[in-house]
Amino acid sequence: MDIYRDRSLDDFLQDHAKKSIPKDPKVGKLYNVALPSNFTGMEVSVVHLQSSSVWAQGANLSYFHVPPRIIPKPNVTWLDLVFSNLGNWSSYYYDMPNYTFVTPIIGFSAYGVSHTKGKNGRFTSTTTKLDLPIIKHPIMVQFPSVWLPQGKCVKFYSNGRTTITNMSLSHTCEVWGQGYFAIVVRVPPSHQVWEWWVVGFGIGSLGFLLCGILLCRLSRFVEDRNIQKMERQSEKNEVLDTTYVGTSRMPCACGIRTQPVLENDYFP
Repeated sequence: MDIYRDRSLDDFLQDHAKKSIPKDPKVGKLYNVALPSNFTGMEVSVVHLQSSSVWAQGANLSYFHVPPRIIPKPNVTWLDLVFSNLGNWSSYYYDMPNYTFVTPIIGFSAYGVSHTKGKNGRFTSTTTKLDLPIIKHPIMVQFPSVWLPQGKCVKFYSNGRTTITNMSLSHTCEVWGQGYFAIVVRVPPSHQVWEWWVVGFGIGSLGFLLCGILLCRLSRFVEDRNIQKMERQSEKNEVLDTTYVGTSRMPCACGIRTQPVLENDYFP
């Protein structure tokens, strides 16, 4: 692992791309690059193009749209574009303090291919890292399924320069050279996270308290309504008269005693 980290990432990917591309590749066809098994999650592909075609038409390959009117330096007849998606290896190779990656890091590099004929009659190919000077329009890098208004484009150029800019579209970055690119969002400092947690806890506690008071009042209101309803119902169905004793209303029945009647007129 350390041996790959110490080496240039571009050189490492280009070495494996050179081994994966056929000796007589089809122009414009993307070839998958085989990587060591311990690099699972990283995806690399390579395409063989003619420089004159890139100058006239540009190239729309993988996540990249290369505009026309680009002449590679040094000028070559054929060139290979190596595309990479670092996947879960993104944070291993690159780090942005106070930011977090919301997309994998993707990148591309250009290599010139020249063929020379040896004394034995066999052709050998030589690759050279190329520069792609952009004259007018930038290269567009399109990330799949990303929409973050607060996201920023981070660009790790091959010359060592790192820049952060706004996205030109919802999931597209404009770049002006070869390198590795991603979308990041800013991570607040730890003290701000603590302050937000305290504020959120306070607001949540106040909300629970208000909900508790509201539920108590609502329960009391429903109970009073039920009592009033029962009293009205009892008034409709009552047979006995009612009277007030103090402040309490109580049923009352008029007492009628049977008048005494003498059984006879005999008096002792």
